[in-house]
Amino acid sequence: KIEATSNKMDPVTWALLATAALLVVYNWYKSYLQEKAEDERIEMEIKRQTLRAEERKKLYRDMSSKELRQYNGENDQPIFLATRDIIFDVSTNPDSYGPDGGYGVFGGRDASRGLGKMSLDDEDCDRRDIKDFNDYETETLDQWIRMFLHKYPIVGRLKDSVCGKVPDEWIEQMKEEKARGIDRLLLSLILP
Repeated sequence: KIEATSNKMDPVTWALLATAALLVVYNWYKSYLQEKAEDERIEMEIKRQTLRAEERKKLYRDMSSKELRQYNGENDQPIFLATRDIIFDVSTNPDSYGPDGGYGVFGGRDASRGLGKMSLDDEDCDRRDIKDFNDYETETLDQWIRMFLHKYPIVGRLKDSVCGKVPDEWIEQMKEEKARGIDRLLLSLILP
């Protein structure tokens, strides 16, 4: 004679299933709280960076080379650099342009000569005369400026300008970008 097996579970099995269910719910809730905390941290960081960017915008203006020197990333200052009399805010890339960055020598200074000559020598900073550049050095500097135009906001112009004129091709590039809906501060700096 075969005995019928009971469909009932014993109390130990119920206890194990209940414990497993509680662990699943607990881990889900813990994961949810961690994700929520991370989302809040990211949101706070975005707000903080936005406020810092807004504060930096208050600094956007034409300035002298001497005034530019204070914006080198030290003492929680933003990082500005100039090239061909245009000042860029490169604060979003402190690993490159900050005091300890690979191009940190350019922070708060005119980088025209150093960028064109591909030189990190201190003597090539704040020497703004580039009349002795050959075609290769001029093109190298222009490539750097095109990269800056695409990556970084323009702060203003150097008041003690020596270059004096923005190349016509840049003006045309800015006009074309504005026609496509890309509006850069450069237009208000160089166009009448």
